[in-house]
This record gives sequence, C-alpha cells and structure tokens, in this order.
Amino acid sequence: MTSHRSHWHILGAGAIGSLWASYAVKHDLPTTLLLRSDERLSQFKMAGGILATLAGSAELLPLAAESCEQNGPPIARLLLTTKAPDSSSAVASISPRLASGACVVLLQNGLGVREELLKLRPDLQCYHAVTTEGAFRPAPFQVVHAGRGRTLLGGGSNDKALARELSVGPLVVTPDPNIEQALWRKLIINCAINPLTALYRCRNGELLDNPQALQQLHGVIDEALCLAPHLQLGDVFDGLREQVLDVVANTALNRSSMLQDIESGRRSEIDYITGYLCRVAEQHGIAIPINRQLLEQLKALPGQ
Repeated sequence: MTSHRSHWHILGAGAIGSLWASYAVKHDLPTTLLLRSDERLSQFKMAGGILATLAGSAELLPLAAESCEQNGPPIARLLLTTKAPDSSSAVASISPRLASGACVVLLQNGLGVREELLKLRPDLQCYHAVTTEGAFRPAPFQVVHAGRGRTLLGGGSNDKALARELSVGPLVVTPDPNIEQALWRKLIINCAINPLTALYRCRNGELLDNPQALQQLHGVIDEALCLAPHLQLGDVFDGLREQVLDVVANTALNRSSMLQDIESGRRSEIDYITGYLCRVAEQHGIAIPINRQLLEQLKALPGQ
C-alpha cells in the first residue's frame, strides 16, 4: 500500500532521475517527471515513456511528465537529480510551483547547490542524498540499472519520513544524521579522480599507469587531509587514500562524467567539486595548490 505517500516530482531525467522514476511507477508511488522544456516533453511523449532495464529485461514504462515551462499543481516534494551547474536555473524555472516550505532532496554530484537554492528560496527544506546505485542511460529516456548500491539521506528533521517515501523496490534509502560525512567523502573521491581523467582524457584505471597523474592524485588527497581538521567532521577521512585507490581500481574501465562532459563541450561540474573544495579551503586559510591548479586547468578548457 502506498496511498499514504506524498506525490513526488523528479527534476532531471538523467540516469539516476530515470532510475527512481522507473521504480516509482512500478511500485505505485505517485510521481511526475519534470522535463526542462515543452520540446523535451514532446520528445518524451513520442518515446512513450522510459525504456527501463531493471532486472535484465527492458520494459517501456509510461510515466506522468510535465514541462518546466508550463504551469501546474503545487510541488511539495522534489527530488532534484539535475547536474549541479544546471540546478539553480532548473529550480528557478519551477519556483512559482514550489509550495512554501517544500522539501527538496538533492541527489547529485558535488556540493554548493544547497546554498544556491536557499538564496533563491530561503523557505525550502533542503536535504542531501548520496547513492552508489549503478545506472546508465544508453539513450534519451532509457535507463539500465547496472548495479545495486546504497543510498543515504539526511540534513533535517524530516529525513526518516523522506527516506521511507523514496524507498521504492530495491532502492532502499536510509536516513543518516551524519550525511555531511558521506557528502565530504564522496566529494574528495570525485576531486581525486574526475578532474584528472578529464585532464588526461583517460579512463579511471589509466590514472594508475600514469606516474604524473598518480602523483597528482596523491597530492589531491594530501591537501584534503590537511583541510580535514578544520571541517569538524571527526574521522571522516580515515582510510580515504585506500578508498580512492579502491574506487579507481574497481571502476578502471569507467569514463568519468566530467571526462564525458569535457569531450562533448558541455559545462562540467568542476565548480561544484574541485571548485567547492577550493572555496572551503580559502575560507579556512588553507592553501591547496594542486587542487587550485586542476581547477584552473579545467576551467580553461572549451565550454567551461
């Protein structure tokens, strides 16, 4: 029974947004997918929904969908899965529909979007979520659930209820009162891997075979460890170096999203990954020159 659940709107039809939307419709969670334009909505309707491969076989799932360019009913629950650089403008486009005190769950790479949204709408209740669910999008309005993971959610007093509502099918969301620790750990892992793969135009695992890149990777981690005592997050970075190297090895064949963005000339998430780390370090008066140089090198590339 799901009649007690609130209606969720999902903003962002990438892999993760499509994954949650697909399981939501299969498990009768009232959900509406928000698409960025009327044109995109027309394309979605022509596709007939999302072609989802959730357990080995593909299934076309018809989902309710709306355009951000159109008016609609108030939104009280929003799962935000857009890329970080697109988030503020995307939320601004639906701001008239967001109810006062609406709950917004940020499920995306990087940090800094929450601060931007609260400047736009100080009344919003913003929560963070982190997931290791594996999903990819072979084509627009298609998604493949490639690997099971875990999802944490926190950042406010309503985290238990929101986690329960967003737990659909095998996607189990666990409330985490220490979500900041998970966010920072993921941020540093992304800082250590993504910019270097984009700079050297390589898959994750190739960083281990490039002495210069590997030296920079360790430098990124060293600088993060220098910043750690100032963050008051306890032992959040314990074992971080080993975890970064494990992630690189376990995702050796992966091409990071930042690499794909750079190759396609799209704006990357560098401002919300390395850029965020640099801003926090500056606030604490800590020099992190290796990260700063990576930020400048990536920002100098076309499209950035």
